Amino acid sequence: MTIDPTDPNLDNFDEPRKRVSVIAARLTPDHERTLAALERVFPVRFALSQTPNLDGVDGVLVLGPVSFQSTLAGLPGLVLPCHEPQPGSGAHNGVANASVSSGAAPRVVLADGPELARPLRGRTIPEHTPAGALPTIPAGATVLAQSENRPVWWQTGEAGAALGVSAYPLADLRDGEALREQLRAGCFMGLLPLIHFLGQLLGADGWKLPSPRASFIVDDPNLHWRSYGFLDYPELVAHATRHGYHVGFATVPLDSWRADRKAASLLAQNTSALSLLVHGNDHVAEELGRLRDDARAQATIAQALRRIAALERRSGVSVDRVITPPHGACSETALRAMYRLGLEAIAVSPPYPWRQGLPASTPLAAWHPAELVAGGLSVLPRYHLNEARDELALRALLGQPLILYGHHEDFAQGLDVLAQAASEIDDLGDVQWGPLSWIARGSYATRRLGDVLLVRMHAPQIAVEVPAGVRSLRVLVPEPHGGAAGHRLTHAGGFADIAFDDGLGTSQPLPVDGVRRIDLTLAADRPLLADEVPAPGIRPWSPIRRALAEGRDRLQTLR
Repeated sequence: MTIDPTDPNLDNFDEPRKRVSVIAARLTPDHERTLAALERVFPVRFALSQTPNLDGVDGVLVLGPVSFQSTLAGLPGLVLPCHEPQPGSGAHNGVANASVSSGAAPRVVLADGPELARPLRGRTIPEHTPAGALPTIPAGATVLAQSENRPVWWQTGEAGAALGVSAYPLADLRDGEALREQLRAGCFMGLLPLIHFLGQLLGADGWKLPSPRASFIVDDPNLHWRSYGFLDYPELVAHATRHGYHVGFATVPLDSWRADRKAASLLAQNTSALSLLVHGNDHVAEELGRLRDDARAQATIAQALRRIAALERRSGVSVDRVITPPHGACSETALRAMYRLGLEAIAVSPPYPWRQGLPASTPLAAWHPAELVAGGLSVLPRYHLNEARDELALRALLGQPLILYGHHEDFAQGLDVLAQAASEIDDLGDVQWGPLSWIARGSYATRRLGDVLLVRMHAPQIAVEVPAGVRSLRVLVPEPHGGAAGHRLTHAGGFADIAFDDGLGTSQPLPVDGVRRIDLTLAADRPLLADEVPAPGIRPWSPIRRALAEGRDRLQTLR
């Protein structure tokens, strides 16, 4: 359907899409779910055809054998086998976990050339799904991937009308499964060739994802001294500056009672290397995961923010309004309180930490640059420093931030682990390093349609760079998990209401002619001020427990 994105009377906004003919004898329900999920990510529309009727289509996806020259001449196409994974192959498509990075699975070696997206070039990633046989590779074809010393994916022709052929069947998306499970280390080749094909088909007409952004997080350090456990702050600043990375200290609000002048001055003068964010409140085990009552959650988060504000006054150092939950535990109730109290994001490994072990609530869980939850809070994915890094290339491909975290004991042997990790991340492309608040505000995608810029928000506050020639902007907001209530989009020129329909919120067109940057904020429908929320009850054990934990961390260096 062709629409005018500037039309202020559109009740159901549907962006322009390209048509892809799917030539197959039939589609399984799992394949239908895969293609339906991709239609929510890419501006395309798939249409099943049992015969090669190519009238009015922009590209062709073939599941099964095909005569390349007669069927696909002049159109971009992708051919995938129609066979299913072999029994005993190790996993159904999508059942992938961290263990696949151990080297047990065959590894796919991706080409190191401009045909592939920058994060993929030269990568070697494990893949459990067995590859089928490939047709004879024609002369002049470019091999895009090999496995066990044989080609498993090749392409011929120019990007605008390229033909790709893969030895891996289309990914099966089971009911209750997330598409992201089909694009992770150990299970990715059933989806990657199709994503590559769609990117080529759309070209500049597709969505532009955030450029690679990265940061390290170290949980627990505070400003009591110029060191914490195995971390010496002056040494860390020098090392980060030399190797070009950034570290955020996730500091415990309960520790705000003291700020060493030299430690505070070091952070204030080296903001390109170090920053602070929030780590829970008291740092009691799973303290944020146990918050099930709205009043209790609001009291706890408000207290954390008052303590952080006191630390800022005492030290002169700004603290990002981004939180990391102790032990990765956080309830949906706590997240909703965070959003209403003005926090921008939470950095945690799962997209919905309160739903661990449950089926995916949406096929697009963990797919976007960040997830919106609990009214509008952004969830930034993070990855442990000691885990295998096969996954990072795929995260970069999806526009997700590259956030690695650890604790002070991870640096008992020195800081070279950070230098090595930074080097591997920098090799994924033109990576920029910075604090978590900057990463959160860059969590948006854009699509240009003439002089109109569509902006898809994945954070409650974003800073949009407006290209020259753009006269109006229209904001699209994926409905946050748990509902969006009623949102208002605020900007320098005023405000605009966001109307949600079928999982997507849209704004009216915003005039931006001559504007080079615009800050957009999703205002909570019932905002709270931390100073107006009553404090939680007194917990005398919390300061004692925290003092003992900090003492243990500092004494480890004496062993």
